[in-house]
Amino acid sequence: MAKQINFDQVDDYLNQLGDFFAQETVLNADKFLKIATPVQSGRLRVGWQIGENAISSDSPPAGKDYPKGSTPPEPRGINYEPGTERIGNVYNVHNAVEYAEPVCMGTGLPPSWGDDFKTTQGTVEGFPEIITKELQVDSQRRFNDAVKDAQRKGKI
Repeated sequence: MAKQINFDQVDDYLNQLGDFFAQETVLNADKFLKIATPVQSGRLRVGWQIGENAISSDSPPAGKDYPKGSTPPEPRGINYEPGTERIGNVYNVHNAVEYAEPVCMGTGLPPSWGDDFKTTQGTVEGFPEIITKELQVDSQRRFNDAVKDAQRKGKI
C-alpha cells in the first residue's frame, strides 16, 4: 500500500527522501573508494574519511599494520556521524595519506617512480573521479526513476 501523507507533510517527506539519497550516495562513495584502493599496508584504505562541510588533513599513522581484507573499513566521519547525512550539506570523501594522490590519481608522482604510474594491483589511474561520476549518474537515474514512479502512480 502506498504511503499516505497529508499536504502539510509534503515538505518533511521530500526532505526525508533527499536525506535518504544523500546518505546512500555518500556511504556508497566511501565504500566503493575503499574497495578500489590498492592495499599493501592497508593504511591508504583506512585513510579515507568523510567530512561534512569540511576536509581534514589527518591521516592514519605510518608504520602500523592495518586490516588488508576485502571488507572495507567502516566509514569515518571527521566532524559528524556517518549515516546522518542531510540534503543541503556538502560531503567530502577524501584521503590525506601523503601518497594518496600518486596512487589514486596518477598525479604528483614521486621522482623514484620515474614519471610512471605504478601499483601492484592493476589500479586504474584516477579511480576516485571515475567512481564519483558513476555515482552521480546512478543517483540521478534512481532519483528520476523515483519521480517517474510517483508520476505514474499519480502522486505528483
